[in-house]
Amino acid sequence: MPMKIFDLSSRELNLLIYFAQLRANEKEISITTSQIADFFKTSQQTASRCLIRLSKELGLVSWRSTRKGSFVQLNPLGLDILHQLRFELERALYPDLNKITVHGSVFSGLGEGKYYISRSSYMDSFVKKLGFKPFHGTLNLRIPSDDVDRLDLIRGSWPVIIPGFEESGRQYGDVLCYEVKIPSLTAKVAAIVPRRSHYGSNVLELISDVNLREALNLEDGSELAINYSLNQISEHDN
Repeated sequence: MPMKIFDLSSRELNLLIYFAQLRANEKEISITTSQIADFFKTSQQTASRCLIRLSKELGLVSWRSTRKGSFVQLNPLGLDILHQLRFELERALYPDLNKITVHGSVFSGLGEGKYYISRSSYMDSFVKKLGFKPFHGTLNLRIPSDDVDRLDLIRGSWPVIIPGFEESGRQYGDVLCYEVKIPSLTAKVAAIVPRRSHYGSNVLELISDVNLREALNLEDGSELAINYSLNQISEHDN
């Protein structure tokens, strides 16, 4: 079960937001506990305890102390929490929203998707958790800037997590999966977000129990829309 924003205190959430406002989601920033205490009108000891919990206990931020001061950066899990926060705010502000549609254009990758998907440990988990055996390969979509916000909303919802593993001395990270639909296609499809993705935030990879390129007669440059239903979220809320 992934960590949820509801597992954190308001002060911890506020601190993550504060760090992101200082661009700690993009780079390591220099900050002191006295700065944090001043901003939140609290004691330096309280600020220090909160920072220790976020870094040491929850793994949401990286924090190191040097002779030149303290340095903080948001970890991927911390970014996940902020995406979750945004997603829950959208659900609260727009309660009638029941579907997110994202458009993208097909492009050829480097073949790494096929390599990773074919790992037996991943494949076994896909079958167990998603209910289908993926075709050995991913369909890559480049998402235009107008739709990146919608993609971020999907990433902020509750994913099906395919756990990472170690094989032959090599570490393979977790894969976050989101069950999606492609109009006019009955095959099962999932959007995947590897923890250690080699693509940028404007790229989405799809897996399916069929070869999507052949099934949909796609080529590089073809446009494709995917739908993500928010009706499935209730299953992850429990």
